[in-house]
Amino acid sequence: MNPYHKTTGIIIKVRSYGEANKHLTVYTKAYGKIHAVAKGAKKIKSRFGSTLELFTETKLFFYKQAHAELYLLTQSQIATHFKNISKDVKKYTYASAVSDFINTFVPFGEKSHSLYELFIQTLYKLDTEKHEEKVFSMFMVKFLAQVGFRIALDCCTSCGSDLKQKIRMSVSPKHGGVVCEECSDGISTVEVFNNTLKLMDFLHRKTFDTLSKIMIGEQSHMEIEKVVEHFLEYNFELRLKSLKVMESVNSYGK
Repeated sequence: MNPYHKTTGIIIKVRSYGEANKHLTVYTKAYGKIHAVAKGAKKIKSRFGSTLELFTETKLFFYKQAHAELYLLTQSQIATHFKNISKDVKKYTYASAVSDFINTFVPFGEKSHSLYELFIQTLYKLDTEKHEEKVFSMFMVKFLAQVGFRIALDCCTSCGSDLKQKIRMSVSPKHGGVVCEECSDGISTVEVFNNTLKLMDFLHRKTFDTLSKIMIGEQSHMEIEKVVEHFLEYNFELRLKSLKVMESVNSYGK
């Protein structure tokens, strides 16, 4: 097997590895999420230059020994640089949250072309659009579907009965969707407005190009975040740290 590989990937985490090296977590097109080491990347005259900055889409050339966990990066070239994300605190915070979703809930080595496209499209929209909350809301809904959870709206996901459409509905992470009043008794649920659930279904079916025509209020955004967070925490037993940081940034100056 050829130990030399090349692919394109998005840098989602960077930390020091020894005195002069960088340890990278990268979400790649061909190999999913991987760990890689860039030797000498911390040196001033490193051959990697700025190609390994966070949220940069980079063409990667690397070497991997059989049964080794780490990829050794040998060469890199910038494919897409999101210059506005690196300059804007709000954009950077949302990009960090998006990367946190990938880093926390996507297993290593599990590739997905559709998830990669969702990731890169989200970063592009965060870089170019003013309404970062709308971009992030759509990302969360689509990410939830990518990892296997699209909230059913037509019937109770516990007993299968038709749902009575009320102003507020109960969503059960355990059952994977909306539950009726009888089934919601005694179990952990998230209560949100019915319109929020309809909006989530709408966002799932639409593309990022339609966002300019979609209205997403602050209440709806907060409820989408609440539903997605509870679903992921329940099913993966993992928590996102970045959402709390994002809440602090968004509340600053209000």
